[in-house]
Amino acid sequence: MSNQQETTKLISEINTAWDAAFNAGDAALVTSFYDDGATILPSGSPQITGKAEIQAFWQNLFSQGVNGHHIELIEVDADNGLAFQRGKWSAGVTDTAGVRQSFSGSLQLVYRKQADGSLKALSHIWN
Repeated sequence: MSNQQETTKLISEINTAWDAAFNAGDAALVTSFYDDGATILPSGSPQITGKAEIQAFWQNLFSQGVNGHHIELIEVDADNGLAFQRGKWSAGVTDTAGVRQSFSGSLQLVYRKQADGSLKALSHIWN
């Protein structure tokens, strides 16, 4: 298996696990996918840096009922301890009347290789 194939497989596995943690509403588990120095850049919001702030952001989002998250991988590459993915995301929320509102957009993540060889998100931006 080539390095490109290995990186694509690893990031695909990360996406599956990240979606599962998101859809379980587990802010701590979602945050565990981020590097200690990570920053998220939510569409229309200020940048959020550091695990405590990132976890609070996700917890707030989950408390609003957002769920059904799915990442569609489009492109992956890696070099010198960093990797990136470009893709699409989708999620939704059901209002008090039971009406589901879906939304989606594009995403890009930059990952940093950790001492144990795993990848953790260093920068996560979406629109």
